[in-house]
Amino acid sequence: MTLLSPSRPPGRSSVGRSMAWPIGLAVAGFLGVCVLLWPPTSLQFDLRVYAAAAGDFLDGASIYEAHLAHPEIGMAFTYPPFAAILFVPLALAGTGAGRIITVLVCGLSTLAIGLVSLRAVRPELTIARLRVLGLAIGAAGIAFEPIRSTFGYGQINLLLTLMLLVDLLGYLPPRYRGVLVGIATGIKLTPGIFLIFLLVTRRYREAATAAVATVATMLIGFIAMPSDSIKFWGQLIFDPGRPGAKHFISNQSLRGVVARITEGSGGALWVLSTLVAAIVGLYAARRAHDAGERFEAILLAAATGLLVSPISWTGHWVWALPICVLLWSRARAKPVIAVLAAVWTITTTLGLPWFAPYFGDREYTHQGFDLFLGNAYPIVAIAFIATAFAIRRRS
Repeated sequence: MTLLSPSRPPGRSSVGRSMAWPIGLAVAGFLGVCVLLWPPTSLQFDLRVYAAAAGDFLDGASIYEAHLAHPEIGMAFTYPPFAAILFVPLALAGTGAGRIITVLVCGLSTLAIGLVSLRAVRPELTIARLRVLGLAIGAAGIAFEPIRSTFGYGQINLLLTLMLLVDLLGYLPPRYRGVLVGIATGIKLTPGIFLIFLLVTRRYREAATAAVATVATMLIGFIAMPSDSIKFWGQLIFDPGRPGAKHFISNQSLRGVVARITEGSGGALWVLSTLVAAIVGLYAARRAHDAGERFEAILLAAATGLLVSPISWTGHWVWALPICVLLWSRARAKPVIAVLAAVWTITTTLGLPWFAPYFGDREYTHQGFDLFLGNAYPIVAIAFIATAFAIRRRS
């Protein structure tokens, strides 16, 4: 199985070749638009943090004090040491080139997510139609607020999502399946939900491979930066508030919801809601996987991970693109799925949480419709999981 080539009907190879140039030009045009929308002069705050941490690693300084050495950045590096090693090319490239590279990687990842998602729901499509429609879906992805935020902040969410989809959908040779899950977890931790997903779905060999790959990233980080590794794994990992204020509107996890509703308290409520979401979400993913719906199962696990993570900034919700592809592909089957597809699309393209009051602790003042707006992403994620759970239970 290859990424862009499903089973090909006889006699279609010439069609694929004839489409190569138009598709190539379309991809180049899309990437050009991305660079125009997010030029080298854009701020891309997260990218600045990545590059500063990588630069400090090269200089032998602590990557977790980059925000002190570079006060103009204003944010601390929150990823494991292994991630800083991977960001070295950004530090070497310089500010302008690094921003262009990041935008291009985000753009290519978005297009590839569109292709992979379309193939998952329409495997019968010919190569030509898959490429044209898949790339169109991917290009339309920049309409989604989480994807726009990822571009704007210079984040790596799209690349990680693509890595996870490629691995979990079986594009890698059997012996290597789980490797990308492990590497993604070693970069950002939050993909660790898929280690649990692999165990829950009884894909034990892949789970073991992912675990080994994760440990390998930890060892690489420890060899390269022993002091920072001890600091991260022994101290910083236990500080879930380090990435930012838990109640800030951009935190669209259950922890953010509870913090906004209870004005910062409600720790027990957060733990309880997280446990319930994890159990129900992973059970729904297991049921979908057992029914042969691997793509749906992956997306249910992703939605669960976004809910239970202590911090899920809106940029983390790039899973909205493949989720909408799945929902719209089934919109004709049941009216409730059509409604859910429309709600997901509207919510994530408009970025509804940003319509609620925020900054200056105004998140604590939400009442009425602002409660829905300010917590819109978790609400639609819960609706997605609940709908899948209910449909599977009836079938």
